Amino acid sequence: MKKFATILILLYSLLLFGQNPPIREASDNKPQEKGDIIKIEDFFPISMEDPRISITDVSVDRRYSPDGKGEILDILFNIDNNTSERIDLYVWVLAYYETNAVDKDERRIIPYPQWRVNDPDKRTFINRFIKITPKDIPIDKIWSPEDPDYKKYHNIVQRMRNAVGSIKVIGDVYPPVWKYVSYIMRYPTQGLPVILYGDQGPTPDKLLYTNYIPPTPEEKRTKIFKHIPDHTYTINYNRRRTIFRSHHYSDYRADFTFFNMFRILIFDAQKAKQFEEQAKRELKEGEVPIDALMYHRIFYINRDLKIK
Repeated sequence: MKKFATILILLYSLLLFGQNPPIREASDNKPQEKGDIIKIEDFFPISMEDPRISITDVSVDRRYSPDGKGEILDILFNIDNNTSERIDLYVWVLAYYETNAVDKDERRIIPYPQWRVNDPDKRTFINRFIKITPKDIPIDKIWSPEDPDYKKYHNIVQRMRNAVGSIKVIGDVYPPVWKYVSYIMRYPTQGLPVILYGDQGPTPDKLLYTNYIPPTPEEKRTKIFKHIPDHTYTINYNRRRTIFRSHHYSDYRADFTFFNMFRILIFDAQKAKQFEEQAKRELKEGEVPIDALMYHRIFYINRDLKIK
């Protein structure tokens, strides 16, 4: 009888501790914990087409920063309301520069063997720079030295720096973009709250929403503007249409690169809040996980943008 009771206790322990823990709530002052590694197996950012909204007139523009210290990518798109009711959203826009792991200078000196068909470096994508609207996500929220992907990508960059004949500056690697998207899928309410008005439009005092900080008289006098990189969005509200502009700053540096890709993610605000509450606990029997993602698209900037 004692033996049978011991077996029951062991089975109960395995069931209890074998369950996946709920996703922890994000905190602005806590880095990623060792047991909270973002894995590719958990990457599933698929959105169902939501007939309530339409994204139209997506365009990009490149301009010099007013402070003369970098360049800015402006991403413009319309969010149209296909209903008569107001819809509350959370919006994220990620602009980044991504390449594969092939070092062209190294390959020019030491060509890749022609007989080897498979080239893993062509299927490994490196995120070299990223700027996010409404605000950047600290890297230590995305990965840590305990993360196997952290070691993998840092080894790739270190190999490039140690390559034969390499004299160019190679900056530090950023976490792969899929990790950022996975983080956003966990904490969608950290995005920018946006209103999509219905038949009842905004009042005159709510037509514009932006985080632009005007220059002070001292900044105008010295021509040193401190808050240019902090300006990440400008939104115009209208009846049944919201015009969204995101601004992504790339400063001039030794390994300067401009953006070649961007993503737009839009969440239903009410469902996003419900999702985060649901994620703190175990699902009840028969309960379906809440999907708050309304729109997710990847855009390639496959041409050189003229600087204005």
